[in-house]
Amino acid sequence: MMSMFTDLWVDKYKPKCLNEITGNKEIIDSLKVIAESRRLPNMVFAGNSGTGKTSSAICLVKEIYGESYINRIIELNASDDLRKIDVVRDRIDNFVKKKCGEKIVIFDEADNMTKQVQHSLRSIMDKYYKTTRFILICNTLSNIIESIQSRCMIVKFSKLKNIEIRKRLNVIIDAEKIEYTDEGIDAICLCSRGDMRIVLNNLQSVKISFGKITAENVYKVVDIPHPTVITNLLNMCLKHDIIDAINLLCEIYQCGYTPIDIIETLFQICSNTEILQNKNKKKIEYIKIISNTHILIADGLDTFNQLVGCIAQLCDL
Repeated sequence: MMSMFTDLWVDKYKPKCLNEITGNKEIIDSLKVIAESRRLPNMVFAGNSGTGKTSSAICLVKEIYGESYINRIIELNASDDLRKIDVVRDRIDNFVKKKCGEKIVIFDEADNMTKQVQHSLRSIMDKYYKTTRFILICNTLSNIIESIQSRCMIVKFSKLKNIEIRKRLNVIIDAEKIEYTDEGIDAICLCSRGDMRIVLNNLQSVKISFGKITAENVYKVVDIPHPTVITNLLNMCLKHDIIDAINLLCEIYQCGYTPIDIIETLFQICSNTEILQNKNKKKIEYIKIISNTHILIADGLDTFNQLVGCIAQLCDL
C-alpha cells in the first residue's frame, strides 16, 4: 500500500559523512583530523539550531567506527525524564556495561539539563573515562557547568552563510528537479536565518504548495514580515522620518507578527542587503542597535515597546 506521507527532506538529505556537512569548514576539517587519528575526546558542540551539530557528531563517530558505530552509540535528549539524576545514571550505566568496546554517549539539548544533573554527569564522565566518550550538544554554552567544559574539547558552530546554503540547495534542486528563480532562492536563504533545517522545510513546503520556488511563493508559505516592507521601514529610519516609521511598524505588528519575527527580519535585511551600501559606519551602528533589541526580546521583554524604542534609536542616528 502506498504511503500517504511524503518523505521529509530534513531526513532524506541528512548528511551521511563529514564531507556532506554544510558550512563551518574549519570545524569539519578539525573533525576529519580527529576521525583519522581515531582518538575521540569528550566534546561539547555549541551553536544555533540547524548548523549541523548533531549531524557532525553522528558522522564523526561513523567515520571512526564504520557501520558498526550504531552498536557503540546511545543518543539521549534532555527531556523531562533526563532531568532526573537517577534516570541519567541508570541509562548510562546500563549502556556502558555492554561488551562492544569503546562507547559514545551523545547528549542532545544538554543545556536543558539542571545543574544538579550536570554535576552527576560529570562524575559519570570521570567514572567511565577509559571506555566511554561523551559528546554534549547545546545551543548555549554558558548553560553547561565549568567542570564539564574543562573536561571537554569545545567546538562552536556558526550560523550558515547564504553562499554555503546555496551550495547545498543546488544539490537538492538538481536531485528533486525543482523549478526556481534566483529571487526565490534568495528568499529561502533570507528566511532561513542560517538554519539548514528551516531551509529544507521551507523548500519542501513551497515545492509541495506551488511547485516552483519564487520569492512570491516563498513569502506566501513562510510567515515572516515581507522584506520589501521591512526595507521601506529601514529607508524611513535613514531619512529620520520617525512618524512614518512608527506608523509602518504599527501596521506590521497589527498583521499578527511577533516582535521576534520583526526584529529578526529587520536584522537580516540590514545585514544582507545593500540598503546601507557605502555607509559602513552607520550599518555597524544599526546592527548594534537591532542586536541589542534582539537580545532584550529573546530574554523575555517581548513587547511592542521594545520595537518602538529600536526604531526611535535608528531614526535618531
